[in-house]
Amino acid sequence: MKLTPMRFTTIEGTDVTVQVTSSADAKRAIKELRHRKKEVGLHRRALQRQQKAAQKEQVRSERASAARAQRRGVIATMSRVTSLFRKETPLYDLDAIERELQMTDEVLHNIDACILQIEGKLLLSN
Repeated sequence: MKLTPMRFTTIEGTDVTVQVTSSADAKRAIKELRHRKKEVGLHRRALQRQQKAAQKEQVRSERASAARAQRRGVIATMSRVTSLFRKETPLYDLDAIERELQMTDEVLHNIDACILQIEGKLLLSN
């Protein structure tokens, strides 16, 4: 997930850190974090769409292979033999999508935690 650089916040992997020096900077950092949270949420929804499409594709391919296995005869045998040499690559990698979803969930959680910490410090300072 490629994200644009921010002024007060850095996100490395799933770690979210904020460096502010004043309450005005803290308020701007909160706005930055809320904007980034929306961006990460949009990325998460796109990943969920990809995951749903990948699961449908996997079910379709399993059904097709089961149907091919049930066919009998010379032509069915020839098509099974030729399919052994054909390289079938899935359109999506379900494991990679799942890992990316877990990472975005963790980033969203960490962003929420940073927002709460900053708001708490702002309340104490006023």
